[in-house]
Formats: sequence, structure tokens, C-alpha cells
Amino acid sequence: MNTQVQLNSTRISVLSIPKDKYWMFTSPILQLLHQEASKYPSNDSDTESSDDESSVNDYSDTDSSSDHEGTTHSNASGHINGTHGTHGLHGTGANGHIGLSSPIDNTSKQTNSIDQVNVSESDEDYTTEDSSDDEMNYFFHIAFTPQECTVMCDSTVMGSIFAEPLKTCKQLDNSQVKLLDDEFITLQVDSSDGYDNSSKVLSLTKPLSTNNIPLFFLSTHFGDIVLIPESSKEKVVDILTSKNFEFSNLSNSYINVQDQGSHTIETAKLDGGASPNLDIEQRAFDLFQQANVSPIINKSTKLLLTGARSSEASRTLLKTAQILASTDIQSVYFPQYFAITRTSLNEVSLLLPKSSELRGRLGFPSKCIIGSTQDAIIPITIDLHALPLDTTGIVAGLASKLLSGSKKKSQIPLEMSYLSMAKAGIVMIPQEDVELVSNILREDVTRQLVDPIDSLRLE
Repeated sequence: MNTQVQLNSTRISVLSIPKDKYWMFTSPILQLLHQEASKYPSNDSDTESSDDESSVNDYSDTDSSSDHEGTTHSNASGHINGTHGTHGLHGTGANGHIGLSSPIDNTSKQTNSIDQVNVSESDEDYTTEDSSDDEMNYFFHIAFTPQECTVMCDSTVMGSIFAEPLKTCKQLDNSQVKLLDDEFITLQVDSSDGYDNSSKVLSLTKPLSTNNIPLFFLSTHFGDIVLIPESSKEKVVDILTSKNFEFSNLSNSYINVQDQGSHTIETAKLDGGASPNLDIEQRAFDLFQQANVSPIINKSTKLLLTGARSSEASRTLLKTAQILASTDIQSVYFPQYFAITRTSLNEVSLLLPKSSELRGRLGFPSKCIIGSTQDAIIPITIDLHALPLDTTGIVAGLASKLLSGSKKKSQIPLEMSYLSMAKAGIVMIPQEDVELVSNILREDVTRQLVDPIDSLRLE
């Protein structure tokens, strides 16, 4: 069983935006989505047909809209699809642009309107020689949680299209909006068998966390991504090679051909003889106690980690832009959790509500996505606002505790997915494992878990 790690050289910047300040960044986020969509052949983005329009109401799944995902209101479809016009999500407005209706249009707060950020081939190219020559510069990530929006993209792009609102925030002394000082590069983790990936990702990243390297964990429908500081690249390579990873010129990646079933990385001793499991777990939970925070299991929030069909990649980006342009992200009509991540030209991953009705209202019915629509995942969140931005080992420590605890109670490996925000760590678990994970956390967290509905829902 081989674990393969591809190290990509494109420098990535990370921007954290509180939800109540998101309106200041609507225009550059839409510009990012439109310019990234313009990288596709024109026939991919120009063929949005009536089939897509009718698909908004295609609820082919068997799950019920009664799932509580922060957006379920009986009249929600009226606000998104029809009350302000007959075109709904895919209709064309008077200005000739594709639009989506909602009670509040955030773009009214922008100096630039949606018309001005729709990008054509004639617009100025924001890429530089450094980024345009890198075949992996397709990566970007936009994610929303109840409290925060995090944007990750090419640093050149960030410095170009996000410059004005960042300048405004600085002038207003708004410290809540934070562009991280570090630039990051991505590690893409692939496994030859796809089994017990949670253990393999943790085995890879524990040595990095125990060496105080800040990490962002992202799971997509296609694999796992770990962002590391670009300044720590040499240190990361040294750690990989010390853990039996060898660089392969053939695949342009680091490969560990060692039998992962032996868990030699996972159980290896650190300097001083301590188990990396116990060390990283204890450190994480000590930080929780010091900051007076605890992991919160959002039992009522059911999500899908899915992907767009390769032929729908460009349209998925444009559809996301339509949603963000015309929906108040703090309203009940926008999902509490939503993410779009592109790892390569034709690999676009989505974090969506499980409810087919909610997905349909957004414009992502089952026939437009890939993967199971029944395998719901539940987010476990850790509020990191009280901790320094460069705090390390939080997600790895929690995930390690859940993994080691599950092995004591079940012979089936616990599968986990990740969504690291700048000011929150999120580990997502299968719905059927909620009780198991709850029991594990009760054994280690002294404070009683807070009801996620009361603690996280925005009014």
C-alpha cells in the first residue's frame, strides 16, 4: 500500500473574513471565480442550457428537506428561484448577465457591481511568469462556516484582486479581517488503495505538527490537501525523507512504499521517547482547556463532500458566483457550511447540504454532482478565535484522539474529512459514527459539549 505526496510550488495566500465583513470582499471573490472559469474552453462555460434550469427543481434523492442545515424554510425557494422574476437561478436579467434572486443583494454594498467583475478574455491577465508556468496553479478554495469565510488562492491573485478591500480594512483599522503573513504551498496526499486514509494523512502530518509547522487540512472529493508554509518547505522535505518517503522523478512526487499497516510512522518515537500520538493529543486538549473551548459536534448539520462532473467544472464555478452574488450569506437561505475547492483543472470539489431540496435550490441537484448523496458527514468544530493564528497541532490532535479512541471501540477505521479555516478547525465524521465520537470526546473533554444549534446558529 503506497502513500504518495505531491508537493506543488505555487504560493498560496490565506484570507480570513468574518461573515459580517464579507460584503467588502464580494466583488474580488466573484472576480476570482469568473477569472478561474475563463481558463476553461469556451464551449464548457457557454453552453448553460435549459437542462440546467430545469435541474434546479430535480430532487432525485431520497433524503428529506427536514434535515436541519441552517437553511430549511418552507418558503426559501420563493426567495431564491422565483419571487423577483421567472428566471430564478439560471435566468438572465435586464443587464444581460446570468443572475439569481434573493431578498438581499450584497453587491449593492460594493463600488464595483457584478457587471464589472464578469470577466472576459479581454480583461487584464493577473498571472505572472512565476505562476503561469506552474501547471498546478489551478488550486483555489473558498469556504463558509457560520462565523467565517476563508479564501485560499494564488498569492499573485490575492495581491492583485483583493488589494483594494484589504487596503480599506487597513485604513479602517479592521483587525478582524486577516491576511495571513505566511505564504503556503500544497501537499496533495494520494493513496494507492483508498483504505484508511485518515490514518495515512495523520501519519504524514503528525511529524510536521510536532515540529511546530502550521498546517491547513482540506479534504476534497478527490483526495486530501495539506497546506504548509512555503518557508518550511525544506524542513518538510527533510521530515518526509526521514519517514521513508523517496522522491520519484516519474511521478514528480514523494512515495512511501513501506507497508502502512505496520503504522511505523504513527507509532515512531520522537526525541525524548514520547509517543507522538499522546504528545500531540495532550497538547491539543491542553490548549482547549487553556482557551476555554471544546469541540462541538454539530449533530443537526448534515453535509455531503461531493464533486462536480468534469464537464461541469466551469459551470460550477459560474454557478457558485451567481449564488454568492445574489444571496445574503448571513440569511437562512444560504447554507451554514459551503465550500468549493479546485485542485486541478477538472477536479472541482463541493461541500454542500445533504438535503436534496436545499441543494436543488442552490442549483446543485444530484444529477449535476458525483459521489454518493446518502453518505452524510457531520462537522465537529473548534473555535480558534482565542488562540494565536500560528497555533499548531489543533486539528491533528483532535483527529488523532478520535482515531486512537475509535480503534479501542471498533475494528472499522474511522474515516474523517477536514476543513481548516483560519480561525476554526473542523473535522467531519460519518453520520453513523456520531455516537462513537461523542463517547470518545466525553472521556477526554471535561466540559459538557454545547448544543451546536444554540452555540453556532447565526440570528
